[in-house]
Amino acid sequence: MTVTDIYRLQRVFPTIEQATRILASAGVLVIIGIAFLTLLDVGLRAVFSTTIRGLNEILILVLGVSIAACLPSGCARAVHLAVDMLTSVLPGPASRALRLSAALLLMLFLALAGGELFRVAVTYDLRNQASIILGVQVAPFYYTMAGLLLLCVPVQALHVIDAGAAIVRSGAAARWVPELIPALIVLAVALAVWLDATNLLPGVSTLRGMQAGVAALIFFGLMWVLMLLAVPLAAAMGLVGFFGVAVLVGVGPAGTVVGSETAKFLTSETLAVLPLFLLMGSFASVAGLSSDIYRFAFQLLKPLRGSLAHATIAGCAGFGALTGSSLATAATFGKVALPEMRARNYSPALAAGSVAAGGTLGSLVPPSTALILFALLSEQSIGQLFMAAIGPAILAIALYLFAIWALLRLRPEIAPAGTRIDPPALFAAARSCIGAVVLFGTVIGGIYSGIFTDTEAASVGAVGAFLFAFFRGRLTGDSLWRVLAETTTTIALIYTLIFGAVTFSFLIAFTQVPALLSAWIVDLGAGPIVVVLLLVLVYLILGMVMDSYAMMVITVPIFLPLIIQMGFDPIWWGVVTVVCVEMGMITPPFGMNIFMLNSIDKNLRLPTIYRGVMPFVLVDLVKLGILIALPALALWLPARM
Repeated sequence: MTVTDIYRLQRVFPTIEQATRILASAGVLVIIGIAFLTLLDVGLRAVFSTTIRGLNEILILVLGVSIAACLPSGCARAVHLAVDMLTSVLPGPASRALRLSAALLLMLFLALAGGELFRVAVTYDLRNQASIILGVQVAPFYYTMAGLLLLCVPVQALHVIDAGAAIVRSGAAARWVPELIPALIVLAVALAVWLDATNLLPGVSTLRGMQAGVAALIFFGLMWVLMLLAVPLAAAMGLVGFFGVAVLVGVGPAGTVVGSETAKFLTSETLAVLPLFLLMGSFASVAGLSSDIYRFAFQLLKPLRGSLAHATIAGCAGFGALTGSSLATAATFGKVALPEMRARNYSPALAAGSVAAGGTLGSLVPPSTALILFALLSEQSIGQLFMAAIGPAILAIALYLFAIWALLRLRPEIAPAGTRIDPPALFAAARSCIGAVVLFGTVIGGIYSGIFTDTEAASVGAVGAFLFAFFRGRLTGDSLWRVLAETTTTIALIYTLIFGAVTFSFLIAFTQVPALLSAWIVDLGAGPIVVVLLLVLVYLILGMVMDSYAMMVITVPIFLPLIIQMGFDPIWWGVVTVVCVEMGMITPPFGMNIFMLNSIDKNLRLPTIYRGVMPFVLVDLVKLGILIALPALALWLPARM
């Protein structure tokens, strides 16, 4: 292939991205249709005590196809999580070589997952596997999912070509040929594993005779090496998980794990709530519910000094209850609150700190994508986790408001004084908030009372937010396109991450790492609380350098069995985990909310944001201590469901 050919291929990037985005949008529109059908089923059950026969078993298969339709768009837009700390400081040749290898490894992982999912489809086809109630053949659905996942491979291949083109453009062959060596090594290892020739790889065959714990430690270290070399997290976990099982058991069983786990989570009824709650948050944002909540909070808190900062915390809590996303909450209120506070002469540090900290409430206030991910990884009840988070969320709001009050008592000059409440304005703002309150109350109240299942509640939320946006006249073509794009991006990111995580989790379980870790801690004589504090410390350290989703998918399979063995409640630990993850969103130097605000407002320098979030980090530590000391704060509501 000549350089000219490479340039021609690069010119198809925009066309490919547009085509995959249309495909993903069609998938998201089908998910919206699934929400409406689920709501219809709930209505029939409530009014006529009947349901649509076999609806759930068909909808879950259709949902799997719809989610798979989002994945090629995610590849085209390169939304995958990666740790690029090392590559950002390496010289050009090394950085280009790592970029090519990382893109190639992700392509290999996608090919592996898609190919093994195709094998699952073939197995179902040969067995004439059918749905239980309606007897519908399931193989066509799995063939379609596999085909859509395999479509990611040529899309990702364009990124491989782009990375290779960057190397070729760097200069003469004598300079760029050595940069291809890491990629060639990757291909050689992949070929050896595919041929089940792991004994040909130096040192690999000895792992089969090693103790499981030692082998697991080696594979865990290999995963971290790949992550630090900027390999997307999904590929780092998935390929190491596959390679580990292949070495210890064989390539065939390892492939079966990848295929079966991918199929399982594409059609998981538990995970189905995720895209539905994502749609709920996106439509709620389009409907203007965030502005309604912020306006009401401001009118209610006007008498306080720094009322806009207080209102930002309260508004973020309310909007977090609709979005379930920390980044979405921080981004939305960053655009709304920062200009308002700047116009009223608030300290830039206070403005940035209140928005960044308020944004973290999106990860804690139910419904929360972080809680859903924990439920998936731990096989715990989403509804119970939602209820368990309400008490800690109220505590977090109170502590954040206290932090602002205390800071302004010490430094009153950084925010203007309060003013009297305007009753007519307060009443009007409260009336505009009724929609958000009704939507949140219906979803959470339905789960708590048992009227809705988790999936039904998510469908009610998605449809309700859609109707608000529609009847308010906010659902234009552009806004709908934006909702579809936002939902596609998050679906592609999280599901690809999950495919890698569950493969690596199987390796962790197979090598009995949790049991070995438990035995090691018992031998040390550390008490249960000491263990909890050590694990929390690990989370706080990881939060400084790693994305919240990445932390959870790596640590939950290892930490949770240990916590259960120590006699702690897994629901309580789920809330503790999310609180730690939430702290990571604002913990310098790499808190995601910090960088979100920096990207929204270029006038906000990172040191200013760091200074602004520190009071909130301190009260977060207090909140964490209270939650550990008083588990009933999280467990009281779930016990009464």
